[in-house]
Amino acid sequence: MRVLHTADWHLGMDLYKVTLMEDQRWFKQQLKAIIEEENIDAVLVAGDVYDTILASKEAIELYDDIMYMLCMELKKKVIVIAGNHDSATRLASLSRLLEGMGLYIIGSLKEKVKGIRVDDCMIYPIPYFHVEQVRKVYQKDVHSQAEAFSCICTDILSTVDHAYRPIAMAHAFLANAEVCESDRFAKVGGAELVPSAIFDGFSYVAMGHLHRRQHAGGRVWYSGSPLPYSFSEADQPKGVLIYDSQTDTVTKRDIQPLHPLQVCKGSYADLKERMLKHTGPDYAYVKIEVTDLPVSYEMLDYFRQGYENLLQLSGKSMEQEQTNITIRLQDLETISDLDIVQQFFQDYYGEELSEAAGQLFLQAQQKLEKEEMYAT
Repeated sequence: MRVLHTADWHLGMDLYKVTLMEDQRWFKQQLKAIIEEENIDAVLVAGDVYDTILASKEAIELYDDIMYMLCMELKKKVIVIAGNHDSATRLASLSRLLEGMGLYIIGSLKEKVKGIRVDDCMIYPIPYFHVEQVRKVYQKDVHSQAEAFSCICTDILSTVDHAYRPIAMAHAFLANAEVCESDRFAKVGGAELVPSAIFDGFSYVAMGHLHRRQHAGGRVWYSGSPLPYSFSEADQPKGVLIYDSQTDTVTKRDIQPLHPLQVCKGSYADLKERMLKHTGPDYAYVKIEVTDLPVSYEMLDYFRQGYENLLQLSGKSMEQEQTNITIRLQDLETISDLDIVQQFFQDYYGEELSEAAGQLFLQAQQKLEKEEMYAT
């Protein structure tokens, strides 16, 4: 059997207030092409279908379109588990009815994990869970994610039918995995880390949660997100993984994003020269990091002439230390001048502008506007 492993779709996500719905619809078409080309039998979606628990109407409609394509048009078995970004209850609504159409959705851990047989494989879907749920369902005194996963996997493997290849699905942060900026809820400090060795005994483990596609040891793989969702992912290959149970091999299939992400970093003079020689795709989403000067509106206007999809511009503070000072282009038409000054003061001095100082700014602005009016 040939299994396609994907995860972390984050349907409905925005990048610096730019909707990625068009990009995610593009992913749907790429997914269909890969399934047809690779003769896929089943699709495993390892969590974070949506970006938020309150998914938008457009995100829900796209999810419905994808599932209809997979189950009704392509006639594939599909198994979906909830991730930490999903609403387990909403995701798994009508799940019993949908099983008759080949769509299995496991939203929360309400009972012991059971296998789903697909050809020569037995799929064991482990949804995102809290340790308390494992204590209740398995009646075991577990106190960490690692102990909880060990409990679940031990129970599964103790009853596995060796006539079938056991495949696990899970949504977690493994101890030896690499993270990036967009893995916003990956735990730090070791409290939530899960050793990949816990999954020893499975033929393949389809992981979700981290956006970098990677081998996490043994038979454990993260498919990563199908699209780049942060500028920290700009240079990462994106796509899906394919597990072949007959040859016991894993193959990577890349997906080219509709809008690649591009990071331009350097001095202002260097960046201006590079923009004049710009040969990259005009449809790329761009982030510019100026290393030697603070951000200015003149600078912003200049770079917008060369980069149609400039989403973020950051620069250096007056103290010559790198900061997170940013101007989001989508905010410029909606925020007030006072808002800009308040953000500027917060960025540079690390504290809020006082109400008195804000009033002084407004008075000075009004005076200047009157002078300009009389001058004309």
